[in-house]
Amino acid sequence: MTVHLIGFHAAADGVRLYDRMALVMDGEGRVSGTLDRIAERDGVARAGAVRGLWAGGRLALMLEFAEDGTTASATGVMLDLAPETRSHGAALVGRIAGQGARPGGAAGAQAQPYVLAHAPAVRLDRSSTHGWGSVLDCAVKQGETVLGIHGPVGPRQTPYSFSTDDGLHVEPTGYGHFVNHACEPSCEIVYDDATALPTLVALRDLAAGDEVTFDYTQTEGDLAGSFVCRCPARLHKV
Repeated sequence: MTVHLIGFHAAADGVRLYDRMALVMDGEGRVSGTLDRIAERDGVARAGAVRGLWAGGRLALMLEFAEDGTTASATGVMLDLAPETRSHGAALVGRIAGQGARPGGAAGAQAQPYVLAHAPAVRLDRSSTHGWGSVLDCAVKQGETVLGIHGPVGPRQTPYSFSTDDGLHVEPTGYGHFVNHACEPSCEIVYDDATALPTLVALRDLAAGDEVTFDYTQTEGDLAGSFVCRCPARLHKV
């Protein structure tokens, strides 16, 4: 069975990078699959491959990219199951070490944090209205939780942040980054009583392939960034 995940880390220059992965594991814990690395600044996908091993609650991955058809770069990642409970999803957290095996190049000296998230009902795919989007991988009934929003919490609002129930903002490190606005959305925000973090709950019965969307204006009085809404609603709120 193929499992869809999304990896996240920040590059040395501060650009946020998201790895769209489709992985398969065999009976001996060997992992293989494909990935597309998406840079926040331009949304362009860079294709690569994944191989690794799952053993003892630890996942070791090698992320490989073809540079020009003849040379390649590879990055190693070591991950462990996150100790904290997450609403409707799971995560592995670890570190990414350098930029590895480019011929004649030096490996990076400093390991960088890396988060690999899985949401049972969601995968990342092209959106029909706004570039990339979080899309349902299976049917969901009205009122069911679709996705929990996780990431660093602080006072700063950004174009991708979600308001928390206590007046702060969470910057998503997983599928939440790719949840697009819709004026007639598929989901609504419900806040977790214990953490004040937002979760997305289905407003109606949804089918596999439907996009996970919500109305940005319902949680943010003033949006941090402007955009042209291309959702199919006849009347637009933004």
